[in-house]
Amino acid sequence: MAEQTTSYQDEPATRSRFGMPAPGQALEGPLLAWILLAPALLLLIVVIFYPVAHTIWLSFHSLNLSEPLNNHWIGWRNYKNILTNPVFGFWNAVRFSILFSVAVTVISFVIGFAFALILNERIRFQTLWRGLALIPWVIPYVVVAYLFFYMFNSQYGIVNDVLTSINLFGWRPVPHPLGWYGGTGTLARVAVITAAIWNRFPFFTLMLLAGLQTLPQDLFDAAKVDGAGAFARFKLVTLPGLRGIIAVVTTLSLIWSLNEFAIIWAMTNGGPGVATDNMVIHIYRAAFIEQGISRAATMSTVWLLMLLVFTYFYVRIMEGKAGVE
Repeated sequence: MAEQTTSYQDEPATRSRFGMPAPGQALEGPLLAWILLAPALLLLIVVIFYPVAHTIWLSFHSLNLSEPLNNHWIGWRNYKNILTNPVFGFWNAVRFSILFSVAVTVISFVIGFAFALILNERIRFQTLWRGLALIPWVIPYVVVAYLFFYMFNSQYGIVNDVLTSINLFGWRPVPHPLGWYGGTGTLARVAVITAAIWNRFPFFTLMLLAGLQTLPQDLFDAAKVDGAGAFARFKLVTLPGLRGIIAVVTTLSLIWSLNEFAIIWAMTNGGPGVATDNMVIHIYRAAFIEQGISRAATMSTVWLLMLLVFTYFYVRIMEGKAGVE
């Protein structure tokens, strides 16, 4: 029996010397994956990873725009100063950021959910009402800010006019116009939170309305047959069916609110004093008004870490609730 020999010259060359495909061969495997991912990875590096890394690097230096040549390594001094020295106002900004975010998210969610439930019913001009409900959301932030700035104006704002016109059994709860942008800043906080709520609740309306329309009608019919009332159907059918959507929209709203800038800055510039000074405005003022670039970079780094920790635990909690049947 003749011995068979294998001739490697008869096999087509599929790879070149350096592992690249031979001419005429299609790309495949890991090489193709890296080539396709390269543009996205490059964009992430340029837009996200490099700025974050450079910000962290600046936080360990003493860069100030008033003395740009006096920049040198100072280690953890910036972190110690902002975390322990009340003069820098870091924790005051953190407190208002949390207050603003929680108030805007909770109240906007309640109002948006109520509108979603109403718009989910069969009412006249349903499409028109759904379109009108989105108007506050599509208006630019700066326009919303100036609209509410004049509404809360102490001299000619409509809010003061309405409050001073109320007469309850011969007693006026607000006998004199309120100074919304003065004093201790409590009323200014109410004003900016109100403006943000008006701008934000249509987002919840849209998302929750979309979720309501995906719920199986059979579940509601079965609940009615079992004798469940409107509140019981809402508690046992509607809420469990929307838990996943609620987790997503509340997470997004909390993150957006924690990073709010335009509405607050256009209405109050963080005032009176620092009453409405949230973290984003505090960092902006430190960097571009007080020219403390390294101090702003330090606060940005700490704020980023706090947001990452908060988002991680919040998502884990909401995912756990969403997994409950």
